[in-house]
Amino acid sequence: MKVVSRKPQHTSNTHPWVSASLVVLGLGALALAVFWIRKCRSSGAPKHEYSALKTEGGNEKFRAEQQIRNGVFMACKHYLTNNERYELKTQLGEIGSRTDKHWFTVQDTTLGAERLLTLVPLPSMCPLNPSTTTRDTLLELFRGLQHPYIHPVLDIEFWDAGAALISPLNPSGSLKDLIYASPWHEDYDKKYNTRGDGLPLRTVQCLGRQILEGLLFLRNRYFPPFYHLHSGNVIIQNGVARIAGLENALLGLLPRAPSAPETLAFGYLLFEMAAGYELPKPPSPAHLQLELERVPKVAEALELIFQTSRTPALEELVCCELFRGVELRELRGASIIQVRSSPEVLELLEVVRNPVPPSPLRRKDVVVIIEDRRLEDIIEEDNEDSDANDASDNR
Repeated sequence: MKVVSRKPQHTSNTHPWVSASLVVLGLGALALAVFWIRKCRSSGAPKHEYSALKTEGGNEKFRAEQQIRNGVFMACKHYLTNNERYELKTQLGEIGSRTDKHWFTVQDTTLGAERLLTLVPLPSMCPLNPSTTTRDTLLELFRGLQHPYIHPVLDIEFWDAGAALISPLNPSGSLKDLIYASPWHEDYDKKYNTRGDGLPLRTVQCLGRQILEGLLFLRNRYFPPFYHLHSGNVIIQNGVARIAGLENALLGLLPRAPSAPETLAFGYLLFEMAAGYELPKPPSPAHLQLELERVPKVAEALELIFQTSRTPALEELVCCELFRGVELRELRGASIIQVRSSPEVLELLEVVRNPVPPSPLRRKDVVVIIEDRRLEDIIEEDNEDSDANDASDNR
């Protein structure tokens, strides 16, 4: 029998080794290519230098801001060390638009409540003399301004670093926080960098009417014209609007732009509530029609404020169709103290209104000129600019 010899199958035995070798070589070549590409990209000196400079500059700015915050924190801690009523809890971020203001949470050990402490540096044009007498008179003034639509100032002290004010801490935040749906404790430049949503018409009506009532109350108490009205200075507490920032007018702080009398400032605020963003200048009729098409009553009220030849009084706004018939439930059960202001309070208000004649409450070195112009002149110029803009729009 012939035996057929079996041929060795060299191809089938060596093929896996060849494939494996090729795969290894391919991966090695790919790794080498990636290595050279990364090396070439990272070898660009200009990009490397630019990134280093950018990081250095950012670190410098951060260090400077942190040094200021640490200094203010240590000052606050120092002043509260021997205070029998308030204990320092935490330092908050830049929750407001004023970069020179600083905010802290403190514990009121007497009432067992958490409070907001605001530290305000006194400007050179502050008309008041920071003394114990002035502090007592300011406290008497603030206690006489108890009203459902006024955010209270509970305490005040004058430190070397400025005026320290104690007020209630409201987790709901401000009207601006409500418009932009932002947490109250976040930094200002992060909270409002996108457009907000316009509030429902009913909310605009209720909050707007409450703000008007608060402004009328301040006027009836001989409070100076309030040029600091904006959505950040309206605190929302249990769904109710309460005007805040009253100390700004008393301490001589410059108002935010656009600086405007109360009626016009209320118009800017009303537009922001309805449209979800701020106006830099008075709106044109076309702008109102375009942005407020869904709320014609708001557009009509804003036309009354901005488009008429005569600026309406606050009382006229209360009677317009937008706010007529709005129920003010907070005033029904409120005990608004009708007290006559003491001579000391009236004198302080006069000092703020007219910082010229001598008074023990007035600073001797007060600067009543702001860049060689009085505040009233600045506001008058703003109004003239607005009239000029209106005239140009009508051409």
